[in-house]
Amino acid sequence: MVVKSFNIKELFRFAGCVVGKVLVEKVGVQVAMLRDGRCKPRCPDCEVTLKEVRAGKIAVYDLPLADRNTVWVTLPAVQGRCPQCRMLITPRPPEVHPTRDATWRLMRAVAAWASFSPASSVATMFAISETTVRRYEMDVLNADLPEPDLDNLEILLVDEKSVRKGHGYVTVVLNGITGELLHMAEGKKKESLESFFSLLTDRQKTSIRAVCIDRNGAYRSVLREKLPGAEVVHDRFHIIANLNTALDEVRRSEWRAANAEGKKVIKGSRFLLVAGCENIDSTGFARLAELTALNAKISTAYILKEEFRHIYAVATSARSGAGRIRRWCGLVEESGIEPLRRFARGLLRDLPAITAFFKHRITSGKIESFNNQIARLIHRACGMTNLRHLFLKMRAQSIKQT
Repeated sequence: MVVKSFNIKELFRFAGCVVGKVLVEKVGVQVAMLRDGRCKPRCPDCEVTLKEVRAGKIAVYDLPLADRNTVWVTLPAVQGRCPQCRMLITPRPPEVHPTRDATWRLMRAVAAWASFSPASSVATMFAISETTVRRYEMDVLNADLPEPDLDNLEILLVDEKSVRKGHGYVTVVLNGITGELLHMAEGKKKESLESFFSLLTDRQKTSIRAVCIDRNGAYRSVLREKLPGAEVVHDRFHIIANLNTALDEVRRSEWRAANAEGKKVIKGSRFLLVAGCENIDSTGFARLAELTALNAKISTAYILKEEFRHIYAVATSARSGAGRIRRWCGLVEESGIEPLRRFARGLLRDLPAITAFFKHRITSGKIESFNNQIARLIHRACGMTNLRHLFLKMRAQSIKQT
């Protein structure tokens, strides 16, 4: 059936065009647009009126209408020669993507759904392919997302994240204050981080006063070279995680050396040892007391772990923290517990970066949370093969949260 155009003409506004007729069929809706004689075709670059060469039509997909998922809009197309640019140009209305056969509003609707739904579900909703969903979303993100704000940066958070099987890593850089995603590059070597600093001017680099990283040596060497005036910070999360690994090594070693009764007590006690005492209930304390009474080495290692955690609670400056950590390392050396001694030697080697935490109080909480969001996005998408697409999706998410 044919519907009179004035009933729905407000739904189909395209610059330089007027609604001709709308044809509603079982397979979809066809909207025929006519050229508005009051509007002359112009060059999109220099705005000069084009000298018409030939006329034709183009058909593009538009938003679903009522229960019709497929809507075609036929638009008049005029090819003209620009006297200033001296090129043949076929301008399109600004409501239509310059290269895709779709309107911007359809592509933005697809992108909005794709931001929190699997591509397969969005494809079914709009009667398009999954590949088309990803292309539309990437085009919209490229067009709508602002460029990363690289001015007045003070704190950076840098970490690596596995994004695919086979040790496929990316290096992630966040604004440590706002949480905005600034950069994502393939790999976790020095070149991955150098590619970020190549985007910064010397003036932009001088405003950065601290960078929080894990104990990745490749990142440290880049920061020494590119940001000599900034301090490297190893936050509490990674240091405590390293200590817990050493403590668990002690537990496993003692389990192997224990008799049958000792093995029964030590087995399954990892959480009790690595958890903070404030996170253990009364039942856990009873088990912990039994464990520490049974094995002197585990007891000593646990007490040293709690002493180290206490340093972060009481140290008020880098100098105070450094003194307390040195004293703690001396106690570890006297204990003779080898896994903790190795950990202590690493502390003394990285002491400036570790004690910088007490000055800046920077944590990796934002970037650890961000890495978890990346993992959830990849899981929902059943994998991501296009790193640029992943960067744009995660950047959009980080901007929403600022």
